[in-house]
Amino acid sequence: NDDDGDGIEDGSDNCPLVANPDQQDTDGDGIGDACDTDSDGDGVDDGSDNCPLTPNPDQEDLDGDGIGDACDNDDDGDGTADGSDNCPSVPNPDQTDTDGDGVGDACDTDDDNDGVDDGADNCPLVPNGSQTDTDGDGQGDACDTDDDNDGVDDGADNCPLVPNGSQTDTDGDGQGDVCDADDDGDGAEDGGDKCPRAPNPDQTDTDGDGQGDVCDADDDGDGVNDGSDNCPLTPNPDQEDADGDGIGDACDSNTDTDGDGIDDGSDNCPAEPNPDQTDTDGDGVGDACDTDDDGDGVDDGADNCPLAPNPDQTDTDGDGVGDACDTDDDGDGVDDGADNCPLAPNPDQTDTDGDGVGDACDTDDDGDGVDDGADNCPLVANPGQEDLDGDGIGDACDNDTDGDGIDDGADNCPAVPNPGQEDLDGDGIGEACDHDPDGDGIDDGADNCPAVPNPGQEDLDGDGLGDACDDDDDGDGVDDGADNCPAVPNADQTDTDGDGVGDACDTDDDGDGVD
Repeated sequence: NDDDGDGIEDGSDNCPLVANPDQQDTDGDGIGDACDTDSDGDGVDDGSDNCPLTPNPDQEDLDGDGIGDACDNDDDGDGTADGSDNCPSVPNPDQTDTDGDGVGDACDTDDDNDGVDDGADNCPLVPNGSQTDTDGDGQGDACDTDDDNDGVDDGADNCPLVPNGSQTDTDGDGQGDVCDADDDGDGAEDGGDKCPRAPNPDQTDTDGDGQGDVCDADDDGDGVNDGSDNCPLTPNPDQEDADGDGIGDACDSNTDTDGDGIDDGSDNCPAEPNPDQTDTDGDGVGDACDTDDDGDGVDDGADNCPLAPNPDQTDTDGDGVGDACDTDDDGDGVDDGADNCPLAPNPDQTDTDGDGVGDACDTDDDGDGVDDGADNCPLVANPGQEDLDGDGIGDACDNDTDGDGIDDGADNCPAVPNPGQEDLDGDGIGEACDHDPDGDGIDDGADNCPAVPNPGQEDLDGDGLGDACDDDDDGDGVDDGADNCPAVPNADQTDTDGDGVGDACDTDDDGDGVD
């Protein structure tokens, strides 16, 4: 009952001799696909059918990939499935759709959707419905980078729709002259502008020749160009100029007798050229014609400072240049501004006390408070006026302060007269000013031998005269040189054994060898 053993009894099996367990029958002709030579019933046997399970009777295969269009999910083979492809029958791999209408450019007859088919469109990818083409080069303005074909790209072209290769822009307003109704930017359009290329806002035209003054070489139309015309705005064809001031008579309303450029009415020297109108003393009479320029009462010819008032004609250095205008009044070679004695010659600028007033004009050169005339040391400060030796020369500047004839630098007692320069102890301090002339360490006031060294101050007889300088140390009335006992009183000089040693100091008076 089941010849093919597919689980379906032969009576019900659409392929009783060929196993066909799912009983698939694509074309529904009652013959199962497993035993049907034309499964899809399109008249093409499965063996040669490019879509065996999908009817494709004419066997269309647009991309020629061997899979018929009826069963190919990418008919045009551009890599985009037909369901998503904006041109399923025309390859359009990048899916470009310029106008965004859902129909890809590859199959859209009007890519930019401007109503003009691409074949006739002068800008097929840029909407240009009017098909404007200013320069007639076949490329519409909408996609032409140089609409007027003047060699300048529209982005930089000051007249993008009118050829202006030179880019001339007289008024610099960013709009080239060829498309600017007012080339010079003066507010008057070129058609009615008397100077279309030169700003002439008020349209002045002095000679009425139709050419404005700003661009007319002869404004007054007298036959003389403005550059050389002495009356450029008033006709003066023969150029008369009676006062020779460069202003023609035809337009000169003032007279300038001296020709200095100042009209007589305002000239402080109308008959003498004085172009800068200098008037030193401000008296209204210019220097050029003023006999006393500085107004000090002294005529310029005799004035030692004709441009600086100097009525008393002071001239400290007698150089003929008055002090009022002399930069070095005292003529010492130092300008007054830097001179520490501007009115007293002080060429080396000596200033002993450094007070800024030079010695030549300082009444107290050393600045000690004592005027030089009364100062016993005028160039050395000696405010107390000390003068030890009373010689009229103050100690501060006296080389021999004590007046003993020995200069202080060599004097062993510079403040105490010591003409013989005695120095008993040789310590460099003269006896006249040495508190210890014998150098024994005892000051003279306390020394019992001030002129003889006696450091221990020995005084055997206690008479206040030290032994070192006492001729009778024991005070027995006999000088030590003759005393047979100089250190022991022995007034009668007794010498029993006659040995020259007095009994008072002889341990063996009788000389018998026994003390």
